[in-house]
Amino acid sequence: MGEHQEADFYDISVCVLIYRPDYEKLFITLTSIVNQKGCRYEILLADDGSEDFRQQEIEQWLHEKHFTDYTIVRSSINRGIVHNQMNALHAAQGRYIKWISPGDYLYNEHVLAGMIHFMEAEGYRLAFGRACYYREGQSGYEILNTMNPLDLRPYHDHDMRAIWEAYLLYGDFACGAAFIAERQLLTFYIEAILDVIVYGEDAVYSLMIADDIRVDFWDENLIWYEYGTGISTGAKEWRARVGQDNAICLAIVEEKYPELRAEKERLCRVHGVRDFNEVREIYGRHAVQIQMQQGGYLKNVDPAALERLGGRKAVFV
Repeated sequence: MGEHQEADFYDISVCVLIYRPDYEKLFITLTSIVNQKGCRYEILLADDGSEDFRQQEIEQWLHEKHFTDYTIVRSSINRGIVHNQMNALHAAQGRYIKWISPGDYLYNEHVLAGMIHFMEAEGYRLAFGRACYYREGQSGYEILNTMNPLDLRPYHDHDMRAIWEAYLLYGDFACGAAFIAERQLLTFYIEAILDVIVYGEDAVYSLMIADDIRVDFWDENLIWYEYGTGISTGAKEWRARVGQDNAICLAIVEEKYPELRAEKERLCRVHGVRDFNEVREIYGRHAVQIQMQQGGYLKNVDPAALERLGGRKAVFV
């Protein structure tokens, strides 16, 4: 196992969050990481109490790839994603943190270096890239013409007020799997939600944005994001748990910034509705309509890049 030499010895720690993983997908995810070029990185594998965690198999695979800059951290029991993240952060020694889960893959071998350069050039502590949504179909991978956030205009315009409103009023979140954050900043916010939020780990980005932490958008493809199987887009019970965590996060933000609740009430009156979720739906439909008029959500997406990683045919749907 690789030995760390000093704090921030690495440009970035890529933290693979694991619980009862699909090992085929895990090894494709790891392949997408060990192929990275142009930056100093380590891999943190954080397992949240899987009953049958194949540590020896993983270590053998990394040994065969001649990759030694890794650390495995394990919880004896399942404690939820936020605790698993905290375990990884305690071991991480990169300046930046990239969370990733089995089934999500770095888009190509240059994306970590590219996004780190983008963040360092502008002094960003928090940024996200493009997530290319895909799912497994009967004959291979299906690439979907969608993305989060739905409205990209505030990010293209560098309009922090509009980003603040999109996130905290309309719930138009960026895909959590597409973020990279400065480790010290992320640790501060993860500690703040530990034992308050269990599964909705993306809540930290809402809290950062509420506190006027600047977020920017690297307008390049960063990850292949598996849609429809994870906690946020998969089984109904998991979505319910994440929804509960999001509600807790929103309550924290609204208590700190009461003007949000007043603005929601005003917008309900403007649209003639009682439930603010109806306002959000109007916002979402409008955002998608505009984006589709401008050509959709995909930008320079190469199906061959996904095919090389997963060994299956990839098509647009």
